[in-house]
Amino acid sequence: MSLPKSFSQSISELEDSIYLNHLDRKTRIRLYNLLAREYSFVNQVKSINNAEKALVLSKEIDDSAGIASAYRILGSIYSQNDNHFQSLEFFLQALDIFKSRNDSLGIANVYVSLGHYYKRLKRIEEQIDYHEKSLIIFRSLGNKSRIGVATHNLAESYLLGGEFEKSRELVKESIQINSDLNKLSVLSSCYNILGKLEYKIGNKDSAIINFEKVLEISKKLGDKSQKLATVDALINLSDIYYELNQNQLMLDYLKQAIDYSNLTLLDDELSVIYLKLIKYYVNLEQFDSLQFYLSEFQSINTKRKDLQLNNQFELIKSVEDSYYLQKVNDKLEKSNLIQATRLQLAYFGIISVLIIIIILVWSLYINIKKNKKLARQQMIIQTQKNHLEKLNNTKNKFFSIVAHDLKSPLNSLKSFTDILSDHFDSFSKEDIKNFSNEIKTSVGNAIKMADNLINWARIQMEDVSVDKITLNVAESVQPIYALYRNIASKKDIDLKLEIGENLKICVDQNQLEFVIRNLLNNAIKFTKRGGVIKLSAQELNDKVEIIVEDNGVGMPDQIKENVFKLESKHSIRGTEGETGTGLGLMLCQEFVNLNEGELLIDSEENKGTTIKIRFDKAL
Repeated sequence: MSLPKSFSQSISELEDSIYLNHLDRKTRIRLYNLLAREYSFVNQVKSINNAEKALVLSKEIDDSAGIASAYRILGSIYSQNDNHFQSLEFFLQALDIFKSRNDSLGIANVYVSLGHYYKRLKRIEEQIDYHEKSLIIFRSLGNKSRIGVATHNLAESYLLGGEFEKSRELVKESIQINSDLNKLSVLSSCYNILGKLEYKIGNKDSAIINFEKVLEISKKLGDKSQKLATVDALINLSDIYYELNQNQLMLDYLKQAIDYSNLTLLDDELSVIYLKLIKYYVNLEQFDSLQFYLSEFQSINTKRKDLQLNNQFELIKSVEDSYYLQKVNDKLEKSNLIQATRLQLAYFGIISVLIIIIILVWSLYINIKKNKKLARQQMIIQTQKNHLEKLNNTKNKFFSIVAHDLKSPLNSLKSFTDILSDHFDSFSKEDIKNFSNEIKTSVGNAIKMADNLINWARIQMEDVSVDKITLNVAESVQPIYALYRNIASKKDIDLKLEIGENLKICVDQNQLEFVIRNLLNNAIKFTKRGGVIKLSAQELNDKVEIIVEDNGVGMPDQIKENVFKLESKHSIRGTEGETGTGLGLMLCQEFVNLNEGELLIDSEENKGTTIKIRFDKAL
């Protein structure tokens, strides 16, 4: 059977070929190594499995070329997962074998892998050295296809090292070779290198032309395009148009880059794109867009970490499985050890069963003793049960609120501090000032939520005292009205005050003021610009009624019916994005109840809300 001359044959075709019965073992080894190389780009666990199969079969027939090829592939996979020590060991083993065979092509290919290895370690000098060595060998062999790849690799290395003229000379040679051979994937990456080179030396027009060529080739190749070159070209085009003050084009290219990265699962590139958009929207102070991309940035970084951990786990598990299977096969070849193993397993099985029975009997005995002791203590426990249940319910409610309401401002605060910590040097003083303002707002929200949570918890624990005094409603409300009139005016809201003379009630002054402040704050939050809020008080039979009325957005029936139920609490943003927890209104009801009052809500969606609190009239 003849093998494909390139890696264009699909994975499914290679997998079908591997099961053909007439294949000799050398051909099967080559197929396993081909599958391992193809899978290294899409499924590293399957890549390792196929490389291990090639390795085992190669050792059985002493096929040193198959062994060396498997080692090279394993080295590449471990390098991609930052297992640099194991990766280098595999590469050096492969290199020793190819040298012992005088296999120049194999040696050069390992040099290519070592060049990529040192690129990941950001060691430019070693990277250049190995790519130069590979190019010298490929030239001596006259292998045009590999020369086209090696000149591309070396051009990229010189670009990273700042040697622009050497990079230009090599990338032009690579473009010519890959154009002649119609190797479009490598060609697109060459144009990307040339575009970055022109961009670095200030030739923006030439850079744009080369990056556009990358996109043209990518469109032509479709699924077989060079993914990293394509998204890199889109990002660089966005940077150029940003410098040219063409922000709409900049955003268009970044959004294309997001779509392409999502489609091709390029999470590292997505992280870079989101960071650029965060910086852009910080400068514009467009906080809604900023918050969205902060959330996306945090999500993709979490995904990257989880994926990296999962890949490493699967990698380790695959190696462990391969090692275990090999050890088992070695044992099964010796019949006397097989019998000994069976007897030993049976012996341990019996011992294990006996131990389990003893543990169960002992546990049963201990449980019987405990049950007798518990029965004697039942009367004492019963008297404490109700109190403990109440404390437990309070604790559960408290932590459910903490988990729900403090999470948002703290997450926002963490996102801003993570970005400032990880990318401090990339932000201007103005950027840092904007971030500081956002952090200040998040901290303020968190403190306000914490205060409300503590007050609520104290009420539930009956740790709040009520110091009632006789108050004149007008005198108590006037300072609060003056404060909130200024706050309302910033939102173009007309806050009116209509309170009758000599209205007196007997309540805790601090708790009354807390209630009035919260009701006015909510009214301002949920009233649109140009709206009207009225704070009034009147005598109603033997009661005094304080009313906060607005023509804001009102409440849907579902929220209105459950507004005082903790398990159904809703956090709703105000008309201009003001944050809130929904806990303030619950605290208002608690404080009103503590002062033997009544709180009533009348609200209609899109028409407004009226909240009334009633207390006994003081004599």
